[in-house]
Amino acid sequence: MPSMLVCGAINWDTIVFVDELPKAGQEIHAREIISVPGGKGANTAVAAARILGAYQVQILGMLGLDDLAERHNAILKREGIDTSCLLRHKEAGSGQAYVIVDKKGENMILTYKAANQMIAPDVINNRMMQDAIKQVSTIVIIDPPLDVASALLEQGRQNDNKTLIWSPSLLTSHGLSALYEHMKLIDWITLNEQEARALTGSSTTAIDGMRACVMLSKKLGGGKRVVVTLGRKGCILCWNEKKALIPSLDLAQFGLKPVSSVGAGDTLLGALSAFKIKGFDDIESLFMANVAAALKTTKQETRGSPNYDEIKNMMDDKRVRTLFSQIVIEVQ
Repeated sequence: MPSMLVCGAINWDTIVFVDELPKAGQEIHAREIISVPGGKGANTAVAAARILGAYQVQILGMLGLDDLAERHNAILKREGIDTSCLLRHKEAGSGQAYVIVDKKGENMILTYKAANQMIAPDVINNRMMQDAIKQVSTIVIIDPPLDVASALLEQGRQNDNKTLIWSPSLLTSHGLSALYEHMKLIDWITLNEQEARALTGSSTTAIDGMRACVMLSKKLGGGKRVVVTLGRKGCILCWNEKKALIPSLDLAQFGLKPVSSVGAGDTLLGALSAFKIKGFDDIESLFMANVAAALKTTKQETRGSPNYDEIKNMMDDKRVRTLFSQIVIEVQ
């Protein structure tokens, strides 16, 4: 029986590797092109399943009636993910994304959501979904349409003892006023720096990710956990007037180097959710999730997230344990 339900996009990614990201109007040489499965919801589900094990994760999403949908379904099943809540749209095709990655691993992403945008809130009220919601302990919502996210948050909160984790992603462009009532229902919210700044009403770097995390934590209150990823600086967790900076892993110390950051945020979200289910405390769960995200960046593919043994082996390294021991919880 699944312990986690993930709702979000399922895409097919075309990734183009270049030396430098192009400027407007510039033509550049592509070093390599790969075609791989992706989508924030599916990436997150896979990252969690590689930690929790087979059929502990169920995914809710919308695909088309096309060859891509058949490939997605088969791939997700091979990862041990319950696909019984995957839906099909008769007219829209399955989603796709086009990604450019430079030699530093930084990226630009163009997403064609297609069927992903066709999922509707009434789906949450059908018998199959009600049963799925009741049986899991954790619901992770990453980037469905806002009305679907809202319906799922409300249903999840009506069921006792559910952990609700939301990564609003592109929805942050609506601003805090549009999302605030929904955010009050969550236990955890994860954002990158740009998204956090969007929710604080700042489009400039005057408010960095750390400050934005503190501001959002104070606005939400009530013990809500706010996580803001900071790229190579790691990530920050704010809650109950406290904050903790989770340091990044220096890959060079282990003879590794970043290849692509595409999917790293999804890996962090899936791993964080999985480690919380496994009973780890907030700080250790986020630290291990940050390690998982760092390891993902060493892989080209979007779903290059590590399995539980790979993360555990890294955590057993003295250098990593020392890094973990240096985390300080501060009062905001």
